[in-house]
Amino acid sequence: MQSTDISMPIAKATSAVTLATAAQADVADKIAQAATVNSSFETWFWVNSIPWGTIASIVAALYTVLLICEWFWKKLWRPAFERWGWVKPRKRYIITQQEFNAMSETQRADL
Repeated sequence: MQSTDISMPIAKATSAVTLATAAQADVADKIAQAATVNSSFETWFWVNSIPWGTIASIVAALYTVLLICEWFWKKLWRPAFERWGWVKPRKRYIITQQEFNAMSETQRADL
């Protein structure tokens, strides 16, 4: 895998869409209300007074922004910064067969 490849793009896109959909449908508020059905009034009041839907929307937006920034960093900004000399290029290791064999040989204790 190259340094410019986005790891698990399908999983990240699916999780972002799911999180945004859940935030839009006020699922967090419904879960909080269901969790406090048989609780005391004080617990019900404190848990349900928190704007869970708003918090879920903010988290979904932040997660989506982070995914977009990761894509821009790996696909656009880092390669440009490496070309301009602002960022040190990543080392690309090419291992010969002899080096690989030397790495795979380990010292073993005598039996």
